[in-house]
Amino acid sequence: MKLSHDQKRLMQSGAIWALYEAFTAGFLIVYALALGASNTIVGILGALPYIATLLSEIPGAKLVEFFPRKTIFVITTGVSRFFWLLIILVPYLFTRQPLWFLGGFFLLLRSLEYLADPAWASWAADLVPDRIRGAFWGRRNMIVSFAGMIASVAAGAYLDLFPKESFFGFTTLFGAGIVVGLLATLTMAKAKEPEYRDHNHYRIKDFFRVDGQFRTFVWIMVAFNFAVMIASPFFTVYMLQNLKLSYTMFVIVGAIATVSRILAHPHFGYISDRFGDKPVALICMLGTAFVPLAFIFVTPSTLWLVVPAQILSGIVWAGAELSTWNLLLDLTDREKRAMQIAEYNLLNSIPMIVAPVIGGLIADNVQFILTGIPLVFLVAGVLRAASALLLTKIHEARTGKEHSVSEVFPHVITVHPFHGMERAVKIVVKRVREEFGHVRAPYPIRGRGPKFQPRG
Repeated sequence: MKLSHDQKRLMQSGAIWALYEAFTAGFLIVYALALGASNTIVGILGALPYIATLLSEIPGAKLVEFFPRKTIFVITTGVSRFFWLLIILVPYLFTRQPLWFLGGFFLLLRSLEYLADPAWASWAADLVPDRIRGAFWGRRNMIVSFAGMIASVAAGAYLDLFPKESFFGFTTLFGAGIVVGLLATLTMAKAKEPEYRDHNHYRIKDFFRVDGQFRTFVWIMVAFNFAVMIASPFFTVYMLQNLKLSYTMFVIVGAIATVSRILAHPHFGYISDRFGDKPVALICMLGTAFVPLAFIFVTPSTLWLVVPAQILSGIVWAGAELSTWNLLLDLTDREKRAMQIAEYNLLNSIPMIVAPVIGGLIADNVQFILTGIPLVFLVAGVLRAASALLLTKIHEARTGKEHSVSEVFPHVITVHPFHGMERAVKIVVKRVREEFGHVRAPYPIRGRGPKFQPRG
């Protein structure tokens, strides 16, 4: 797959964005736990990015009606990344109720950053033609995952150099994240912006008018994201508090899932281009249901079980993230994509706000068969499976031909790790040669990824 100059910019930006996320938001819950957060507070913090989405999507889509998408992206992401300075100052200047200040500052910076989502998503979609969409985003996700894994392991090992009661490690880590985040903004800004033809002025009620197959997909994802987010913030809590992992071991365990994701991304890109996005999404979304169920059996005495659980997580989330992102692009109209993606993010932010809070309340207050976080994992597994089955109501949009799950499943499960690693090595070698071999000026790098995050 030969990439254009702007597609390379888009590919590279993801790597730097992954470093920024790993150095900052990737350790926000760890930071909150160091400040004394309870399960309920962790649930609230997990909901904050989606409250930010709820606040930002409509204004972000409205901005596209008046300003170039690149301008929106550069200003909003650039300014928001400076706001991590406020979070750095929390344990030093806001010692009374620090968690409330932490949450408020995080909500502020995410709200500003997410103003760029409609602009970025429609801009990125315009840079990648339909025929290579699966392969491109599969490769990009692989690069993003690899960069994020390396950064997370390094950051975790760095934090372990400091006493648990010290915040200096977080201060310097978040400071580095600010620098990397600004670099991600600048490098994405070097990609060209194709002409955007939709400059209609939409009314507020237009953002709630979803219809056709897009409507069905939106409500399926609303149900699925509720099932995902009811447990998502608590994997970190479970590993740090219940399993008593050090920061280094915590990120190594996370790296196991990331390596699996890296190796699986090119495979799912190929499968989705060949058989379509719907069957891959159905199989992998069902697969995510087994991840929280597997974690129920992971205890300090059976810690080795975290390895197969994380391998499973990496594989199924690679397919789920890629295929649902592609389905979103498949089912939106190119000329109205910024507005429709804003609709999608807006409606999906509602369960993502509610679910983590409900999960925290269940973990702290409910006992039924299990108790605490394992009970939340059980509920999440059942709900993920039930919501994934609703995807049968969607018609395949990109390939134009319906392939059954029984036909595609054998291809999905043949994820050959050495073939995946071979692809990864070839891509890295090729990028190094392009950067340092015969090119006079090195290609810049770019940052931001689809808003489908690894969630356990």
